Amino acid sequence: MAREGLLGSGGPPESNILLTTSGDTRGNFQLHRQSWSIDSITTVSMDHSESVLPQLSSISPTYRPFHIPIHAASDPPSVDAASTTQASNSEMPTSDPSQHNVLPTLPCIAQPQAATTSNSIATSLGRDAILAYAYWLYDTRADVPPGLTHVPLFQQLPHAVVSEDIYKLRLLPLLLTLRSLHPTYIPLLLLLACTYHTLDDYEGSLQMNREILRIDPNYAEAMCNMGTTSRMLGENDQAFEWWWKALRIHPTYWDALDNLIGLVFSLAQTAESSQQRATLHVRAMDICQFVLGEVTDPQGRLKVTLVPNELHRLQRVYFTSASLRVMGTNGVQDAASDYFKAVELVIRPLSPYGEDELYTMRELILSSYVLGLSMCGDPDGTLSEGLNASLNLRGNPSFSILLNDPSFNIFHIIRVAGNALIDALLREGGGALPFLLLSPNQVDRLVVLLFKPSHGILPAICHRVLQSGSLQPSSDDAFQNTNLMTSTILLTLAKRYQDLCPTDVQIPEFPGYVNINHSLCILFYYLAVALVPAPSTYNNLGIMLATVSSTRKYADDTGEHHTLNGPTLAKIYYETGLQIDGTHPHLLTNLGSLYKDQGHVDKAIQLYTKAVSSKPDFDVALANLGNAIQDAGRPWEAIDYYRRAVSVNPDLPEAACGLVSSLTSICDWRGRGGLSTDVAVDNDGNLHLPGNPEDPARPGYITKMVEICESQINMAYMHNIGVVSASTSAEEWVRIAERGYGRSLRQGEHDQWWSLFQQFYQDRDRTGLLVNEGGFLMRFIHWLQPRLQRRWYINLYGKIYDSNQEMGSVDCTASDNYFRPELPKIMLPPAIPSVLPFNTFTYPLSARSSWLPKHVYPPPSPPFQGKLRIAYLSNDVNNHPLAHLMQSVFGMHNRSHFVVYLYTTSQWDGSTYRPKIAKDVEHFVDASTWSTEAIVNDIIKKRIHILINLGGYTKGARNDVFAVRPCPVQIQLMGYAGTLGTGWCDYLVCDPVACPQEMSAAEQWRRAQRNYAGQFSLDLFGDLDPEAPTENWIYLEKFIYMPFSFMVTDHKQSFRVDEPYSPEQRHQIPPQRLWTDEEIRRAELRQSLFPDLPQDHFIFANFNQEIFAVWLRILVRVPRSILWLLRFPRAGEEHLIRTARQWAGDEVASRVRFSDVVDKEAHIYRGRVADLFLDTTECNAHTIASDVLWSGTPMLTWPRHTYKMCSRVCASMVNATGFGDQMVVNNLQDYEERAVTWANGVEYQSTQKPSGSTFMRPKGDVITLRRNLFLNRDKMPLFDTQRWVRNIEKGYTEVWRRWVAGTQFEMSDEWQECEGIEKESGCIWVPDDDPVDIVRYD
Repeated sequence: MAREGLLGSGGPPESNILLTTSGDTRGNFQLHRQSWSIDSITTVSMDHSESVLPQLSSISPTYRPFHIPIHAASDPPSVDAASTTQASNSEMPTSDPSQHNVLPTLPCIAQPQAATTSNSIATSLGRDAILAYAYWLYDTRADVPPGLTHVPLFQQLPHAVVSEDIYKLRLLPLLLTLRSLHPTYIPLLLLLACTYHTLDDYEGSLQMNREILRIDPNYAEAMCNMGTTSRMLGENDQAFEWWWKALRIHPTYWDALDNLIGLVFSLAQTAESSQQRATLHVRAMDICQFVLGEVTDPQGRLKVTLVPNELHRLQRVYFTSASLRVMGTNGVQDAASDYFKAVELVIRPLSPYGEDELYTMRELILSSYVLGLSMCGDPDGTLSEGLNASLNLRGNPSFSILLNDPSFNIFHIIRVAGNALIDALLREGGGALPFLLLSPNQVDRLVVLLFKPSHGILPAICHRVLQSGSLQPSSDDAFQNTNLMTSTILLTLAKRYQDLCPTDVQIPEFPGYVNINHSLCILFYYLAVALVPAPSTYNNLGIMLATVSSTRKYADDTGEHHTLNGPTLAKIYYETGLQIDGTHPHLLTNLGSLYKDQGHVDKAIQLYTKAVSSKPDFDVALANLGNAIQDAGRPWEAIDYYRRAVSVNPDLPEAACGLVSSLTSICDWRGRGGLSTDVAVDNDGNLHLPGNPEDPARPGYITKMVEICESQINMAYMHNIGVVSASTSAEEWVRIAERGYGRSLRQGEHDQWWSLFQQFYQDRDRTGLLVNEGGFLMRFIHWLQPRLQRRWYINLYGKIYDSNQEMGSVDCTASDNYFRPELPKIMLPPAIPSVLPFNTFTYPLSARSSWLPKHVYPPPSPPFQGKLRIAYLSNDVNNHPLAHLMQSVFGMHNRSHFVVYLYTTSQWDGSTYRPKIAKDVEHFVDASTWSTEAIVNDIIKKRIHILINLGGYTKGARNDVFAVRPCPVQIQLMGYAGTLGTGWCDYLVCDPVACPQEMSAAEQWRRAQRNYAGQFSLDLFGDLDPEAPTENWIYLEKFIYMPFSFMVTDHKQSFRVDEPYSPEQRHQIPPQRLWTDEEIRRAELRQSLFPDLPQDHFIFANFNQEIFAVWLRILVRVPRSILWLLRFPRAGEEHLIRTARQWAGDEVASRVRFSDVVDKEAHIYRGRVADLFLDTTECNAHTIASDVLWSGTPMLTWPRHTYKMCSRVCASMVNATGFGDQMVVNNLQDYEERAVTWANGVEYQSTQKPSGSTFMRPKGDVITLRRNLFLNRDKMPLFDTQRWVRNIEKGYTEVWRRWVAGTQFEMSDEWQECEGIEKESGCIWVPDDDPVDIVRYD
């Protein structure tokens, strides 16, 4: 008849199966005859290289025969007729599937020959086996009297050099001898069967087990061994039947269970179809449910007696059942009940126990939160008023007193509190369970308080003292095994719930749905690490904590208060884990990353290096080490580490993107590939022109980087889904928005806001619509905060722009009307992408930091006597391009109209720039060691009206200060050429060339005034949604348009070493004399730099390589020319020369010349040697452009992208010279043609110097341009720093006016009523009142 076997459906596992499998016997469990090995329980790890969860198809079983009886018997059972008859039914299974609980008959097995020997001890084998055992017994005593000889001098002892010989020559003869004396003694026969099995005599083993079953047909141990031997013979059907029979007899026969589950999982792993695999998983579930039904009742109480060291085996059954349920439709929600019951087994005492000790997982979770919050609060353990009320402690001792009561039992208090406690905790956590920031010591104390009656030990592994009823610890084995299994379950729960964050789920025994955030996951980690302090758990807990933006106050041993946040706590856990294992690669790597984030790159490199030494193929450590070395300014050294990381894991984003960056930095473009609209470079370095998207050279590391970026951006839309609706109702969000108006919303306004928020309460595809809920809430809060702060100002002072009366600090007693909107506590920060602006973006400080006031920051008082208080914040007040360009700006401000502060957030590098700037500026503040809180508080204390961000997304920038909105107006200036894409800054200082007007969101909104009916839109009126699928605009900031260029320079004041004249003296000297001196100076310097170069050669220059192929084409077309480049870095030279040879030939390559990097003054001075500076296109020259133009050298630039400010900076700067029309082109072809035309149009004639020697004087259009640039440099706006300062002051004055007037804010009452220019445009067009005295010399 047809047989269904293991692949059948429904019911318990069938008895007659016919299965085929490969020789691989791996299954779900790593088994030995008593338990899983410790190594088989995979600790959950969030490290990329470690397994996350025990997979049902990845753990190998080891099947061994069971040689010790479950219940040892002192006498063999009697054998009578009845038992003999029963034995006839205990042989191999029949083919009838209905008889799966009855074992079929085996023929009688003849007694082995050894059993018939009259005196087996008389044989030499028997004698020597007994004698060897006697020698072993004799040697067990340590106090054998000396001088005795118990082994004959010339007698050779039975010799065995390997265990197999011991079994054959000693153990087997000994057992056969004993069997001859005790032929029916089952423990002896059991051991003999296992010995045969171990010696690979499987038939002998089967015969012995059949003999046992003839004596006792229900002897489960023999059945289990029959299954094990059948499995070794490849007879999976028989193995399954024997194990299943054994388990039916003894449901707590753990080895039989493990073998059964292991067999089913190994077969599932090799199943030919998903249907077969699913059927086998159903079989495994049936087996688990059978055992659980026999051993426990529905509440998880034990129905049988277990010893403490068996509990972890029963936990594993629940764990396996839960792992199988995860594969089902409801996944984790179905599995959670089994996970919870597994933990409940051990938080209750062993049976018997009363109802008051029937503790639940719900009570464990809630107890942990209450105890944790008591540790996070005041030092005496005081809870918040809401939690105290929910615990019904009124009239009773306070919670802090209860903690010190020896009879304290937190579970009893929690049980009485009921659901009121859950409600209180959710309020405490803002709609989710609150985050607990606990130190390792506090976590240890948490477990002690949880299980106070059992002295901090899991109650189930304790025994109850009859006289006192107290619980005392049991054996060490039970302690270790149970803690390990419980820890594994908790870690698995943490990972399961982490995968669901931040959605609403049903937690077993909790009412309704609860929003899952990382708080619950972190709690499970705390409990797990307290039970088993494993390095990997410390590591993974640190990873979780590093993402937490919540903070809390704590007092150190001296009583001084500090702020503790997630990253700080993560560092503590990493360091604690390293105390256990100082070479743990993941701990070393993650600790290194924390140090790197804090700016300690050298320390990070040390830790990464140690991690790589410990694990040479650790991809994450290799990539991080490459990143750190690159940040240290040595990208060429980073390449090897990136390559190693990519070879291990080609899809690791940090490795792939880091490799792109490092290779690009040294101009090694081999394998770059290219987008369809750009040139491509294949693996051999060959150039491929655009136009063929199917070109096999197109895919490369640059296209891989683009794919990674797109993938990570798309993944970001998966974060924080549902966070808006989970936080509060749509109507409440509308009420929050209403605060910004200072009045009740009109019906139309209410409807607009309602429609906006109601979109989040509808079932929509968030990812398909590119909805970033977290980003939207950040925008909404940044939209609201400045409006609230302005309302506060108007209510205090009215619409006044300044005051003749000095006003003090604001009284915050009325601050309840200006509550700061908090980010929901369930909101998680997004994953940081691998490609960032300048690779240094840091996610801003959360607006829910503990040191932030509940209200928005109070507004400053009106400017006293018309003096606006402005503050610049910079990390670059050192030998840095920003300081080079702005060093005179801070001291040039008009102190009659402005009070100027400069905050520096970096340590002094010893250069002359900081002392000079500090001396000139009115107020210099060294905040290099200050916390964010300290900087913000000082800004508030100084009553700053306008805060200027000089960092943007550059290294060391303090965007965290701007993110909390301490000032009415916040502006981005100079440091970063691009949008911040956030609401931290209201304005971007720029000009119409650098940032076209149509690229501003505010301008697009004015032009479109879109009708949103029926559309999904997250626009906040004038603040458009940056996630919207449009390329029509880029900048969230409004523009402050400077009249010439937003770039300020300081060359006129700081770099005059090339001429011995002041600007005033220079003005008195005839232009022809100045020009002749410059021509001679150029010729002499040129001869010095390039002594082998003929004087009639044209010098193209660039000090940052990018469009190399175009430059080579220019060299080809201008034979008497060179390309002058910098060794920056030095490692790039060989790659550029090789590429030049490959793309243009040896002759052209010989005309590519390199110079070393020199100091700033020498760099500016020698820049005049170049005839023409060729600008790059993706990112223009910024500071270098000012250096080159100051020397009079013409430039050629192409503002390639309208949306990319950094590609338009040079065009802005050359326009500010008055000669921009000659230096700006519209496309790459014009770029090449103009360079070639200018170079080929230069003629040289020998000219005598005043000294009598001669030099070659060049003539041509480009030389005329040079003359104009050089002679006009003291007059042109680009180098007129004082003019720039006067103009920026006009901008500052106007932004303050608009803020006070309220016209800065679109759709405000004031904006709608005004008729000024701000109604037509959000841009501020700064006028220039001074004439420009440019003279054109032909």
